[in-house]
Amino acid sequence: MKRFLLVLTMLLIGTQIALAGQAAFEQALAPFLLPADTSTRDTYGYQWVDNDNGGPTPYNWIDITTIGTRVIGLADDNNIGPVQLGWNFQYYWYPVSHLWIGSNGYASFSSNTNFAHPFDNIPSTRQPNDLLAVLVGDLDFTIQAHNASCYYYSNNVDTFIISWINVSPFWSAPGVDLTDSTHTFQVILSGRDSSVTFQYGENHGNFAENGNLSDLIGIENVVGRVGLSYLRNNSPAGHLWHNGLAVKFHAVRNPSFNFSDFGVVDVLHEGSGGDFVVLNQPYTVRALMRNFGTQTEDSLIATCVIRKLPGNAIVYNHVDSLGTLNSLEQAWAEFTPDFVPDSLKTYKVTVTSGMPHDGNTTNNTKTGGLYGFTLPQDLKYDDGVAENGRAWNGNFSGFGNEFQPPVPVLLNSASFYVNAVTAAGDGILWVLRDNANGLPDLDNILFSDTVNVAADFTGWKTVDLTGRNLNFQANEKFYIIGIHVTMSTFEFGMDQTATNPLSNRGWEFTGGLAPDRMRDSVNVMIKVNAAVGTVGVNEEIMPKAFSLSQNYPNPFNAQTNIRFSLSKASDVDINIYSITGQLVEKIKGFYPAGDNAVTWDASNKASGIYFYRMNVGNNVEVKKMVLVK
Repeated sequence: MKRFLLVLTMLLIGTQIALAGQAAFEQALAPFLLPADTSTRDTYGYQWVDNDNGGPTPYNWIDITTIGTRVIGLADDNNIGPVQLGWNFQYYWYPVSHLWIGSNGYASFSSNTNFAHPFDNIPSTRQPNDLLAVLVGDLDFTIQAHNASCYYYSNNVDTFIISWINVSPFWSAPGVDLTDSTHTFQVILSGRDSSVTFQYGENHGNFAENGNLSDLIGIENVVGRVGLSYLRNNSPAGHLWHNGLAVKFHAVRNPSFNFSDFGVVDVLHEGSGGDFVVLNQPYTVRALMRNFGTQTEDSLIATCVIRKLPGNAIVYNHVDSLGTLNSLEQAWAEFTPDFVPDSLKTYKVTVTSGMPHDGNTTNNTKTGGLYGFTLPQDLKYDDGVAENGRAWNGNFSGFGNEFQPPVPVLLNSASFYVNAVTAAGDGILWVLRDNANGLPDLDNILFSDTVNVAADFTGWKTVDLTGRNLNFQANEKFYIIGIHVTMSTFEFGMDQTATNPLSNRGWEFTGGLAPDRMRDSVNVMIKVNAAVGTVGVNEEIMPKAFSLSQNYPNPFNAQTNIRFSLSKASDVDINIYSITGQLVEKIKGFYPAGDNAVTWDASNKASGIYFYRMNVGNNVEVKKMVLVK
């Protein structure tokens, strides 16, 4: 069938395309028009050729485990980046210099949006775009039965490689043990011919999400309008991944291809996260606009409309002219005059792009939320009513929100909403700060507490934070994370009111933290109550009864030292938990004032992420460590 389609495609190319330079175009395509497994071209000019049925793509697995950099932090449904390529790779009509590596078997050149089940088709305009879907499935790096790992390598000239090795799926086919289901594959970017090659090593088992096959292989461009799908949910059967398969994506640009597209990238700031705005204080509304197209465009404008909720009354409507932008150039639109909130209400911000001949309208509009406040007050993104609830099919998992108020705040309490309860169970609440990369710092959990959720409970579960000195400076980002210790206990509430703006501040925890996959449709119901904070005071979050240091070495193999200091001689409890919440080790003792250390021997433990929690009296601190064998 594939050969028949190939012949038909060649006939169409020969009879339907009439354009300047066609002879040269066909000559350039000639090496790829072979009687083997291949595809038609996408509208830009990419096609794939594999090595099945005598195809010309060579299989040449490149082992980078000894020369590459190990990717630390991949878990279940998250990504790490941006990782620098070390050179500029030509992808479609634009150069790329970095990417994000996803735990679910993909990379994106422009988006850190979580790509998780259920996976969109390729191409798709939904984020993330700019995808290399090497072997996308619900993979889980926290399953360490076969030492799942990921590496990347660059020669900093013309080659970049990512390898996913022995990664198990979250689900497996009925009757197949997860520990017997593993996947190994890699992607190679070559600057010599601007090609993308997928290669597949040892693969066992299947991607069976709740009994339904769910996998994806292909590529797409920066806006998700152009791309090629090689495999979707094990179809077509002749494209199923197997040991020794190589698939090469190579482009010869169609000389008639031009694409006009001016759109909105972000509103308010990068990531389009909602902002808290001080009552009666001016706020500058901004939007990041981009010319996604192939040519210079002019007469570009951006329009901003703000509505007060409830009621949708328009309280602001202004236009900013951006003039001319070159291909792939982006610029911030700043709307004048400033917006001044006059009530403690929620405001919905809508920014729309405008150009005379836009070829893609799917990215013309983006919304964000502004939340009027004056302290003390609850800081929240929801309207207090849960339209539905969510919980993960796994222990020790949950959701969170990030907060970034424009003034110093002192936290009084934090709460998560329980939407429904299947069985009584424990919940954990964490307070985190940003790390150096602007992401939640799981290596330094500022506060942790456990609360019980009774079988008949629904509503807000609140943890008192007074006396904890959780003080954050103006515009300093912090996170509140709620976790259910055991699956099938309770659901976290989600606000899905159609008229409400989306905060784009939600997070999910499934062994690691990642932007919530449903940021574009729900607000996570987690809030804090805050009072006026103190400028310049946030050094000592916990009382001075003790301080817990990061273990060393970290990552470690077999043994690591956990160091801590005490203000006075005290009883110390150190509990070590796996990423699933299982208690794997207890360390107890009476230690003198000053610096102390204990050694944890993990020789008989599996590779993976662990948390160590130290209790001294009523004071608790938690940190993360990584065991690599």
